[in-house]
Amino acid sequence: MRVRLISIAVSALLLGCQKQDYKVLVGGTVIVAPGALPIDDSIIVISGGKVRSVGMRKDIPVPQNSDRTDLNGEWILPAPGARIADGEAANLVIVHRAPNSSATPAAPSDVGARMVNGEWQTP
Repeated sequence: MRVRLISIAVSALLLGCQKQDYKVLVGGTVIVAPGALPIDDSIIVISGGKVRSVGMRKDIPVPQNSDRTDLNGEWILPAPGARIADGEAANLVIVHRAPNSSATPAAPSDVGARMVNGEWQTP
């Protein structure tokens, strides 16, 4: 019985330690919702299609072995109807210049990339 309990405990530990796939967006200026102030030099951690954390680079730890995307000089906006917050679906728009006041791209040509549920979309 004791061996079986140890086996169950080891299995639970191994399942809990499975590698989590993280995408980390580094260095861009993020607007988390229309009307919110921009966050310069940001970090957004994404896993399982959801935002796990968002904030200034100095405040957010970056998971080891994550897939990192350098977005210095870019703007990160929530997709229409979305917001960038812990636990929310990672629906984002990356633009090349500052958006208009409603946190939407100033022009369609400003859009560089899109992410839907944590996955990069091809144009």
